[in-house]
Parts: sequence; C-alpha cells; structure tokens
Amino acid sequence: IVSDITKAVVDAGGNVGDSKASKLGSHFALMMLVSVPQSNGALLKEQLGKMSSMNTSCFETSDPKSVEVQPKIAYSGEFTLSGADNPGIVHKVTSILAKHDLSIDEMETSDEEAPFGGTLLFNMTGTVSAMHPLASGFNVEKIRDELINLGESLNCDIDLEDINTTGKEASAA
Repeated sequence: IVSDITKAVVDAGGNVGDSKASKLGSHFALMMLVSVPQSNGALLKEQLGKMSSMNTSCFETSDPKSVEVQPKIAYSGEFTLSGADNPGIVHKVTSILAKHDLSIDEMETSDEEAPFGGTLLFNMTGTVSAMHPLASGFNVEKIRDELINLGESLNCDIDLEDINTTGKEASAA
C-alpha cells in the first residue's frame, strides 16, 4: 500500500514529508503530508482514487511549516491506563481530559489476556496538551486525582505524567 501510494506521489512530481501509518485489526491507515506541484494536485487525487480496495481522501493545505502555530502549548502530558476492561472506559477517561480543556494529540488502545486467569485487560496510552494561556483554575493535580479516582472505581490504574518537548518532566499547576 505504501509503495503504491508513494509511487503515485512521485509520479505526480511530489515528495512525502511527515507521515504516520498504523495497522488496526485487518485495516491499514496512512496519513501523509505531501508536496506536489499545484498543477499536478488533481492528477494525484485521480491516481489515488483509482487504487482498488482502498478508500482515499485528499485535502489541499498550505505548507504547515510556513505558518507559526498560535497559541503555544502551555502543558503536555502522557496518560496511561491499564486494568480491567469496562464498557465506556475510553469515553470516561477522555471526558475528564476534555472537561479540563486537554486536547488529545495521540492515543492508542489495546486489549490482552491477563497472564493468569484469562480475564481481558485493557491498555490505553496517549499524549495530551493544553494551549497557552491555561484556563483559569487549570490544576494538573486535580486532573490526576480525578483520573485516579476513576481508575479505582473501574479496577484499573490511570496516570497522567507531565512532559515537555525535550521529554523531561515538566510541571504545571
């Protein structure tokens, strides 16, 4: 799939910039920022649309690196969850994050059989961010407490660790 799509990009005189690919079950998803001469944009869309057994969507954008992103990120964190699977668990966790104006930048979920006992364990990881200026009353410890309390009620461990762009711990309260 990646070879076929990147061939279409190259054939249209383009180049692949940032990309992200993932396999989920028997499905494969690919997102790419590509640059092609403006005169070949329609050709690329047409070629991608002709690929069999695939659904494609193309969106024209300006160069995302040519514009300074505003506002700036004021808080970044990594959340993890591990424990018993419960209906609605993703919704419950993400509702707490949304209530505190945290945006999910990345998220991954999976389940696995417990090593002993055969019960199903659920895992969730992701990164969140809040833009500058932080909302009045933004308090990371309060968010952590809410997540921990939710985890205790669902028989799982939920944590939110502060991070910054260099990967070192940061603090925001």
